[in-house]
Amino acid sequence: MKVYKCLITGDELFTDVYNYVEKDGLLVVRGKYITRSKGDKIDEKCYGGNASAEEPKEAEGEETTESGCNVCLDGRFGSTGFGTKKEYLAYFKDYVKALENIKKQTNPDMDFVAWRAEMTETYKSAVASFKDYEFYTGESNDPAGMIVLVKWQKPEGEDEEVPFVYFYKEGIKEEKY
Repeated sequence: MKVYKCLITGDELFTDVYNYVEKDGLLVVRGKYITRSKGDKIDEKCYGGNASAEEPKEAEGEETTESGCNVCLDGRFGSTGFGTKKEYLAYFKDYVKALENIKKQTNPDMDFVAWRAEMTETYKSAVASFKDYEFYTGESNDPAGMIVLVKWQKPEGEDEEVPFVYFYKEGIKEEKY
């Protein structure tokens, strides 16, 4: 199993359960809208329980649910936001500096001028539809880490909008388990 983590915070972002495509320096995962039970309740069927149809079911506490993009729920992302492109640019500059510092330690011979140019192009691609994105932090809610972008789109030939989740490729480390 492969787990893709934020290079800065170590937050788990997604796993190889999700297919992704690379586009303009971003990894794009197609998600889906789901609703699921939330909490510590374990279904009796998981350990061999078989509720009798003859006996009434005991009253249980209220079950809560959560709804949203499956990738965001599975990654336990926290919703965040940026009011303007200028605010997002300020975040992105700090993010690129932090990534660069990490990459200098692991790959000091890298061409950082070219790398920064690539990151700038990736940023431009991402902010082209800034108003259409939802923004999320990883589980730690550390604002220094990767801000995950989610854009709801209607794929060609489909009737419903689905969430597409965007991750900056350069900010991800892959771990195998």
